[in-house]
Amino acid sequence: MALFSKRDAASGETVEEVTTEKIFDMSSLDAALLAGFENSMITEAEAMGIPAVAAAVGLISRVIAGIPVKMYKTKDGKSEEVTNDYRLRLLNQETWDLLDANQMKAALVKDYLLCGNGYVYVNRNGLHVQSLHYVEPINVSYDEPTDPIFKATTFHINGSQYMDYELMRILRNSKNGINGRGLVDENQVLLKTMLSSLKYERNMVLTGGMKGFLRSKGRLKQEALNGLRRNLRKMFSMDNPDNVALLNEGLEFQNVGQTAVESQLNQNKLINSKEMLELFGIVPGVLTGNATENDVKNTIEFGIKPVVKAMETAFNRFLLLESEKDSLEFCIDMDELDMTNILTRYQAYEVAIRNGWMQLDEVRYEEGRNPLDLKFIRLGLDTVIYDPVKKEIYTPNTKEWVKFDQKNTEKIGGEDDESGDQSGQEPDDH
Repeated sequence: MALFSKRDAASGETVEEVTTEKIFDMSSLDAALLAGFENSMITEAEAMGIPAVAAAVGLISRVIAGIPVKMYKTKDGKSEEVTNDYRLRLLNQETWDLLDANQMKAALVKDYLLCGNGYVYVNRNGLHVQSLHYVEPINVSYDEPTDPIFKATTFHINGSQYMDYELMRILRNSKNGINGRGLVDENQVLLKTMLSSLKYERNMVLTGGMKGFLRSKGRLKQEALNGLRRNLRKMFSMDNPDNVALLNEGLEFQNVGQTAVESQLNQNKLINSKEMLELFGIVPGVLTGNATENDVKNTIEFGIKPVVKAMETAFNRFLLLESEKDSLEFCIDMDELDMTNILTRYQAYEVAIRNGWMQLDEVRYEEGRNPLDLKFIRLGLDTVIYDPVKKEIYTPNTKEWVKFDQKNTEKIGGEDDESGDQSGQEPDDH
């Protein structure tokens, strides 16, 4: 198609000069512009109309919003829970915004998953955090960083300007620390397929699922065609109890029948829903009620924990003072959620303690509990210890140290045995 043209002076004919193919280099067009030429992008609201997406987002957001945020203080190798910090109330109960803490965290998780950006304005009075205010990503704009190394930006919300440290950000797959990419942006093809399938199914319900064409012996006038269309539309309407249509003489309805593609719709819908849940890190059995213990564990590990870690990092970065970051940290207590992981962890600790890999206080520190000053390693009486440097063997049962080499074995200490023999020599068999 010609975009510009000119008239030839000799022949008087119009000659095409520049075509759209010459103007637009498809490989260099922005993705958003290409989407405008082809089809509109699926929005977050449309994505939430897909059952699999709504179920996944609802599960992750409700679970994380319901887990309490705790604070721990580390000093001299000891960690203890802090319960009287005023910021815990902001994160668990009252944000002093219209949204309470539970609603704020649920909205943040939803934005993080779908569009990749979760924003909260941190309202400060000096160094004191007075309130937390959730901000929808659509209301946030920013100045593009000019330096690719020392990145800096200023945010704009409703015509007002805000500094970087004033806007807490929870970002998914971000490359600039300002905005991220959500699952909606990354999976447009799958989402369009699922949405188109739902629309097709809806049309099947609205029209009664009947497809076909009318055969006429003669040519119908426009008035007759319009009347026939009205009658058929009325017959297939869900609000019309009368499901009988009368055809004039010479007209015959020919049913097309179900195609092979239509017969695969339900199976494809199940497969697409399964793939969508896996993108969220959720094992489908968790939602259908037939999940195994391993399914629950994998859902927590791959679907919930990454979001939790992103939120903890944001809380520690934006709500703690620089002087506090070495000793204080916010923690979303996953132990209250994943009891199966606790059992696995404790069994591993048991093996480590029994075999001397860890001390009791080291285990308590890993679990966020204060040490008991029990600085020893458990050894069984049947355990023989070998020092490869000194080439000495210690046997706890006999309390003896023995110098060992290939040519000679020499006893170097220990208590008397019951026979009173202290020679260190093996007794004769006779």
